Amino acid sequence: MLLRPWRLIVGVLVLLVLLVVAWYVYLAITIATDLNAAVDDADRARSVASQGDVDALDAPLADLAEHSTAAADRANGVSWGVLTHLPFVGDDARGVRAAATVASDLSAGGLDDLLTVADQIDALAPRDGRIDVAAVEALQEPLANADTQLQDALATLEAEDSSGYLGRLKVQFDSLTSQVRTASEAVGSATTAAQVLPTMLGADGPRTYLLISQNNAEVRATGGLPGQVSVLKVRNGRIELTRTVAGNSFGRRDSPVLPLTDAEQSVLGTLFGTFFLDANFTPDFQRASEMWTARWEETYPQTPVDGVLSLDTVALSYLMEGMEPVEVDGVELTSDTVVDELLSNAYARYENPADQDRFFAQAAAAIFSRVTSGAVSPQTLLPNLVEAADEGRVLISSADPEVSDLLAGTDVAGVSLDAEDENPVPDAPTMYVALNDSTGAKMSYYLRADTQVSAAYCTGSQQAYTVTVSLTSTAPRDAADLPSYVTGGGVYGVEEGNTSTRVQLYSPRGGAIGDVEIDGQTADGDLRQYGDRVVSEQPIELAPGDTARITWRVVSGEDQPGDTRLWVTPTIDGPAGFETVGSACG
Repeated sequence: MLLRPWRLIVGVLVLLVLLVVAWYVYLAITIATDLNAAVDDADRARSVASQGDVDALDAPLADLAEHSTAAADRANGVSWGVLTHLPFVGDDARGVRAAATVASDLSAGGLDDLLTVADQIDALAPRDGRIDVAAVEALQEPLANADTQLQDALATLEAEDSSGYLGRLKVQFDSLTSQVRTASEAVGSATTAAQVLPTMLGADGPRTYLLISQNNAEVRATGGLPGQVSVLKVRNGRIELTRTVAGNSFGRRDSPVLPLTDAEQSVLGTLFGTFFLDANFTPDFQRASEMWTARWEETYPQTPVDGVLSLDTVALSYLMEGMEPVEVDGVELTSDTVVDELLSNAYARYENPADQDRFFAQAAAAIFSRVTSGAVSPQTLLPNLVEAADEGRVLISSADPEVSDLLAGTDVAGVSLDAEDENPVPDAPTMYVALNDSTGAKMSYYLRADTQVSAAYCTGSQQAYTVTVSLTSTAPRDAADLPSYVTGGGVYGVEEGNTSTRVQLYSPRGGAIGDVEIDGQTADGDLRQYGDRVVSEQPIELAPGDTARITWRVVSGEDQPGDTRLWVTPTIDGPAGFETVGSACG
């Protein structure tokens, strides 16, 4: 008889445990169901948004708010809170709570601001040669609000360690973090653009800019030879292309147009300062802009400039997507043909370089006129402009200190070797791979480059890397028969039909470069100092169809355990601009 009360107590406890387990199973299933539904809602919203139908977003966003709020309410309740303190499941419970909270917060606020932006995005595209400055200013507040909320959401997610999560939860959590990070970066860039555009568009007074067209057929560290230089005048959003001159019209000076540092003399050579076409031997676009500006104002003192804008021919092809064909001198230019026509066919069509320059100038003016007249829809133009900027194909420098400060560290500012704020994350090392043609002609049209970086290991707060650059010549076997303006005619000691490229690797600040191999064979490091960076330069000559692979062993500076930023010269084909390499210390 005495056992019955104990059996009853044990039975009640077992029942309570089963009820608690059932409750938590129900809670987990309900939260998971709501979160999965929210993911589906977000996918529907993304699909609708990609079609440009802003009004149709109301339904999926309302469903997203409902499902994410329901999940967040449960995940932030007392019951779920208990789970977050338990061993084994606590980190997973915290991850679920963070994900639900972020989804709910964004659907309740940040997405509304982004909807406002999406509804007015058409106003950012040029029409009839003008961008509506007032419309740009109207987007500053909603973009700033969305930027703040996305940064908060990203901070919430990154505060959690997903390494110990259960398989499916880890995949979904990491995916959400990646998507929020991407959105935060995009909105952050758009916020900066909305802040600087009114000033740059002449809202406070007229502005004059140099527009540099970089020719990828003769590669330079920032992209290509500065073959064409145009003058852009802007006032209260009105944009006018007033003149275009060939880059080679500036000739060579006897001495650098601006004083060169010892590091610049050693790594870049005197031509960097004396020859307009070689001012972008440096990957530092801001420094190249200083050189171009000084040379321009020396030659045309009656036209001082307020900054430099640059884009390469590949970026031009992006901007032409969705545009009707542009006919220049009997040649039809489209997004699909403009790269080949400007960087290859033109040299076969026009034997006289002056005729080539005339064709390039006419093409630039015609395409510029079409783009600024509103010939391409904003839904096509703006994403393609963003893609070009992400690949380092659109670059900007400004003489206005406020604008320059806002642009610092962004993709459109490019590399800034000497700037303290070149990297927005102090403990994240940066490396640069710069390519410069030494054929003295247009053989880079056939150059293909691929750069791979792996963070091998971490010692204390220093990282070690393997950096590999593969170069391939896609030139035809009979490339020696191409026009001498394309092959270089052997003037610079390069066999006709071959490509010759100087490949430079800039180490992280305070870092070092060790062993260097070319195609598996030990090579001379040819190391030079550039401030607190080490630069290794390797000359690579390729016959048609050949490939060469350069491999470096690199060590970062101390106290640099973060993810690494790598910048690569944009070429006709292949990854370019900035990319992030995961830390070996994480």
